[in-house]
Amino acid sequence: MEKIELVATMHESKKVIDFLQRKGMVELTSHELPDGMLNPDTDYNISQLEKFTQTAKKAKETLSQYVPEKKSLVDSFKPPREMEMSKFLDMSESADKTMNMCYDILGAQKSIDNAHAQQIRLKTSNEALEVWKDLDIPTKFKSTRYVTVLIGTFPDSQTDASIKETLAERIPEIEAIETEVVYTSEMQSCAVVMCLKKDANTVTEALRSMGFVRPTEISDKTPKEMLKENRITVNELDKQISEAQSEIAAMASAHEAIDFLIDYFTMRADKYEQFKKVSLSDNVLYLSGYIPQKYAQKTVEQLENKFTVAITLSEPEEDEDVPVLLENNAFASGVEGITEMYSLPGKNDIDPNAIMSFFYYLFFGMMFSDAGYGLLMVIATAFILLKCKPEGNKKKTVMMYFFCGISTMFWGIMFGSFFGDLINVIRTNYLGLPEMRLYLWLNPQGDDLMTTMLWCFLFGIVHLFVGLAIKGYLEWKQGDRFGAICDVLSVYLAVGGAAPICAGMIIDVPDIYKTVGKYCALVGVVLIILTAGRSSKGIFGKLGSGLYALYNTISGYLSDVLSYSRLLALGLVTGIIGSVVNLMGTLPENMVVKTILFTVVFVLGHAINFGINVIGAYVHTNRLQYVEFFSRFYEGGGRAFNPLKVNSLTFKLKEENNNG
Repeated sequence: MEKIELVATMHESKKVIDFLQRKGMVELTSHELPDGMLNPDTDYNISQLEKFTQTAKKAKETLSQYVPEKKSLVDSFKPPREMEMSKFLDMSESADKTMNMCYDILGAQKSIDNAHAQQIRLKTSNEALEVWKDLDIPTKFKSTRYVTVLIGTFPDSQTDASIKETLAERIPEIEAIETEVVYTSEMQSCAVVMCLKKDANTVTEALRSMGFVRPTEISDKTPKEMLKENRITVNELDKQISEAQSEIAAMASAHEAIDFLIDYFTMRADKYEQFKKVSLSDNVLYLSGYIPQKYAQKTVEQLENKFTVAITLSEPEEDEDVPVLLENNAFASGVEGITEMYSLPGKNDIDPNAIMSFFYYLFFGMMFSDAGYGLLMVIATAFILLKCKPEGNKKKTVMMYFFCGISTMFWGIMFGSFFGDLINVIRTNYLGLPEMRLYLWLNPQGDDLMTTMLWCFLFGIVHLFVGLAIKGYLEWKQGDRFGAICDVLSVYLAVGGAAPICAGMIIDVPDIYKTVGKYCALVGVVLIILTAGRSSKGIFGKLGSGLYALYNTISGYLSDVLSYSRLLALGLVTGIIGSVVNLMGTLPENMVVKTILFTVVFVLGHAINFGINVIGAYVHTNRLQYVEFFSRFYEGGGRAFNPLKVNSLTFKLKEENNNG
């Protein structure tokens, strides 16, 4: 990574920033303001662009509800389409027109929402009016010249007689009362009560004590008239909704333009955000940042050929927070995302992906270890790579699973698993042939269980030793050569020497290996005791620290090596469940029934087994890298390289030359 400083004329400043954004190779950084220069305030521009972006996204979501885009799972892996610069400029000029289309879509949707809300209110009103449909006077009607009319509901079942009887009990002095119940149920009764005007207050109070309340729908029209009008209005609203929906559907062709608009506004917002790190005066623009060394010279030449600029390239200072850009071949780049989830390399680290990738694919394959599942992974990922041609992180992820699939196939062949024991199931149940040996090397589900476990431990020791070797290399590089030799060699001797002795407890190991191992382990133990506490003061402090380091080494490496038993455990789970699935499908005696059941169980069972165990292999492989491998040498803490670039999901400029 190199540091870049650039000075350009003010009238070319926008073009320079646009050029850097299209190239996507320079990360701009904040710096001390040169005399007479200012950082532009772009907050308002950013907020407006973000507002426009959100509006466009809402319009996109709305349009997709009525006119969904036909996209398959495969389409999600395809890279953004290439766009000529001329087309980009044309669509940029049409941004206002597209924005107006977004407003039209959202306006139509607002009309639909309002119509739906009004329909809900009308339907609620109709429900309330339905019980009053037999009332032939308006619910607003109150009185004639001499008579007061009280219209309302009771909270229970009532009849004309029961209302009069209750009123007679509560107001016996008033006899001139007439009632008419127009609707009754267990929950309520709708009634009209008439009395003389002079008795209205007394009767009203008596009715209120009975739970009598006015209807919710008050109008100078009869309930029947109101119901009719509401239904007409609901139908009219249906037409409005249909018209608005058709209006939105008619803009189906706007999908592409709105997608561009979202990316265009995002790109501009990113540019204005980066402008905060640029210094401006009346005449010049100044910026500084970082650029990958391999792109630096070519980029400088292009800038100098296109613009009037002064550019300086230099090595970053030791204390600078230099960003990290991982660059690996196709084999190793697949696991870059795994490393990034943990942490990017720090200043004193190396990029671990080239070494880690081999172990990652090795361990993933051992844990999944079914040739049939591996074949499916290879076919699926190869199809995506050839058909979709993904780019960037998507390509890296697909490549990772491609190599994981190859490893899974390899170990499936070694351990004799192809969709469990499918080959022997077909031979014995459908071909009438005896079972055959399926495994090429070991049979973990049979007599080779303990041998397989020892091989897992051996792979684990190699994995740990490689991590330790990297630690020694870094110590040597930093000048601690004594520590690099002693810290690595002592563990190699102690752990490596103990390995054949421990293995001899399970399998037959030649005595010569155990004897050599014994002496190597002894030398390693002595080295740890004598050198591990070298930083402590005094002979007893050094000796005590050495003994403590020995304890940590023994207990730590014992638990670390044992953790590699998961290689065997997960591999066994995959194979055993696969075989159980096959067995379930062959239980019926009838050949036709057996075939049908086997087909169904095979597809469903292996799909579930594949899904569960591919996740398990992924998680536990990551764990072995993070906990066992990285803990030996890796500090992390690096910052990702974040250049000014076109962050577009739907297009890429044809002239663009991205770094990855």
